Amino acid sequence: MTTPSQQDQDARARHARIKAPRPYSYGAPRRIEGLPERLPDPVRAYLDVLPPGRVVGFNLAPLDRTGVPVWFVSLFLDDPFFVGAMPSGIGYGATDDEALIGAVAEIAENLMPSLAVMPRKKERGSYNDLVRVFGPKSVADPLTLCLPAGSPVGRDTVLEWTPATRRGTGETVLMPLDVAATDYFELSEGYTPFTNLITNGLGAGPDVDFALGHGVLELLQRDGNGLLFRALDQGVMLDFEGGISDENAAMLARLESLGIRALPKFATDQFGLTNLYVVGYDSNLADAPTPIALSACGEACDPDRDRALRKALLEFQAARVRKSFGHGPLDFARRITPPGYVDAFIQKALPSLDLEESRALKAMLDWIVLPPEGLHGVLAGTVYSERSTKRFSELPTQEAADGHARGRIACDRLEQAGFDVLYVDCSPPGGGVGVAKAIVPGLEVETMSYYRIGERNTRKLLEREHPLIRFGEASETLRPVRLTPEAIERFGGQPLFDTALAEEIVGSHYPLYREPESHHAPFRLEQRGRAA
Repeated sequence: MTTPSQQDQDARARHARIKAPRPYSYGAPRRIEGLPERLPDPVRAYLDVLPPGRVVGFNLAPLDRTGVPVWFVSLFLDDPFFVGAMPSGIGYGATDDEALIGAVAEIAENLMPSLAVMPRKKERGSYNDLVRVFGPKSVADPLTLCLPAGSPVGRDTVLEWTPATRRGTGETVLMPLDVAATDYFELSEGYTPFTNLITNGLGAGPDVDFALGHGVLELLQRDGNGLLFRALDQGVMLDFEGGISDENAAMLARLESLGIRALPKFATDQFGLTNLYVVGYDSNLADAPTPIALSACGEACDPDRDRALRKALLEFQAARVRKSFGHGPLDFARRITPPGYVDAFIQKALPSLDLEESRALKAMLDWIVLPPEGLHGVLAGTVYSERSTKRFSELPTQEAADGHARGRIACDRLEQAGFDVLYVDCSPPGGGVGVAKAIVPGLEVETMSYYRIGERNTRKLLEREHPLIRFGEASETLRPVRLTPEAIERFGGQPLFDTALAEEIVGSHYPLYREPESHHAPFRLEQRGRAA
């Protein structure tokens, strides 16, 4: 069973000893440094709901030759309650405005859930206990929530629960905090979640409907590609014969002219949505801004195939600078930051850096000392593989006028397929901004990193005859997939997930699954050098 480390528990205890966060006035002035004087209205709306603090922003674009706008914005909180919290966001796009909106929205996604969930009343009890009180439609079954393989959690396990909302009806559905929470600040003192908390499914926008659609598309993106890329890359290259949009064609041509080999790949078209990703490398490896840039990836899931490709291409270019800035040498990051910013960031975030997942940090430390040829060699047989092709023009596509329409299409498709679209409303009071965490029981994430697996990923692996799923006697490394009795009956027996094989497959690719906090790995590397 994957559980938080003792350090995580110590962190929660330390948070509990600090008084609750101070109430603050929405719309209070924020100290802003580095952002353009003229800001898009959505950026102003997000800034207005953030707690007091110093907002610092800068464009990362000068770190790479693509020139794609990539804005990094961070919030140095005044309130000491959030010890070690360093809310920050990275946004990208074809314009500075597009990138700025994405960056500041990401801060709201990171912080608003904690502010919303912490004060809410929490139910404590087992699924079976709560069903007797509220009924089965009003309580999420933990056996449908993609538990870690071998987890002892079941319908009689006492958990903490918080309200979620059913998209189709507006009904309240109790959701385990283990899945609803995004940060340990939101948990009661002494409560240990059954899996590592994740932010997957968070969305922000002008209202809850937009935020929910944003979060659902992220869930679909990760559910669709989780067993098909990174260490399990299937190498299905997209064939653009038949045409793509002029904007996408221009981006691909520009990357080629810059000596960057972009590899757009197909993941899936489940639910009639296009799910794809883009990886790639510099033809002359020495031209990469830093070696870690060679691991860049852009992902997308969208009803409109051209829009999906646009997002993935832009995110791929943004990931080159994001990874270089966050995991490259500290002096490289200092090229574009205000004086003293990197050191101030590290000092503010140090309590959480000390508590970071050790495997992610160790794996990234192994990577950032590699020369470009070394990292290219790690990725050559997987991430850069080219084994087959898929015609882009054959992928499903449906025009969607805006984010509301895209999200509505995605949610409708899921509900039509029998999925229950739920969300935790994390929006600040007063309107103007919506923040939500989407939760769709049956969609699956973090199988290869945290061994979270349910019926769908089990079936996908069986259909590929992949040895990650076996039947027979359970053991320390052959762990039961936690399923409902009905699902086990559909499989004709209890499936087992081979965690030892998962470890072997992921191997040196772990930094593709989980990354440490920005600047943590290079900071630790410098510390080692000074101590030597």
